[in-house]
Amino acid sequence: MRTYMNLTYDTNRETIHLMQTLSKPDISVEDYRRSFHLIGEALGRLLNEQTQGEYGNTMLACASEDADWLAHGVLETLSQKKVSLAVFWNERITLNVSTGLEYSPIVKSYIEPIEECQTLIIVKSIISTSCVIRTQLTRLVNKICPQKIYIVAPVMYKNAQVNLKKEFPASISEKFRFLTFAIDTIKDKEKGIIPGVGGMVYPKLGLGDIHEKNKYMPNLVKGRIKPSTNTFIPT
Repeated sequence: MRTYMNLTYDTNRETIHLMQTLSKPDISVEDYRRSFHLIGEALGRLLNEQTQGEYGNTMLACASEDADWLAHGVLETLSQKKVSLAVFWNERITLNVSTGLEYSPIVKSYIEPIEECQTLIIVKSIISTSCVIRTQLTRLVNKICPQKIYIVAPVMYKNAQVNLKKEFPASISEKFRFLTFAIDTIKDKEKGIIPGVGGMVYPKLGLGDIHEKNKYMPNLVKGRIKPSTNTFIPT
């Protein structure tokens, strides 16, 4: 079952349609990418409303597979135009099949410098077990010490927010603000969250499986890498 959040049919009909488009079984790679980009723009507009445009020094962090479409859409729409970028390439390892316990080690990263971070925005296509978000936050929060943390995704599983907060001390979790367009309550062991984002994101974006997608270098990163910098870090 799905509950839409921060959307009304009268004013956000197009965004609701895009959310439904992600779940179409026959959607093309091109349409899937385009839908994520447009949803990212909608999430950026929602962020502007929630923050009233008062971001301060800002960093946006995302997984490599989300960079060129969802995260790019968010970046293009933010009223804060100077934003540091952090992109992570994660693996996904199941530690306990029966409980679904997973670990997502970072295999490489691209992190731009930031001073006195006031706002950290974490962008993810879907948040289920929160293991990827947890790993990214663990890498960043103690280094950049953000004052506010916005965790942004088109879809979240019903327990994701509570479970993620449990992973951090109150001094950090009290900074979390969750922004989403849909809360889904059904999870299938094989198909994942239903309807979610229509299944496994990587192949639908044309990036291959969970291992192949880590070979992809986002254009967003390529366009921001400067010669003689040390921001691209194999982990």
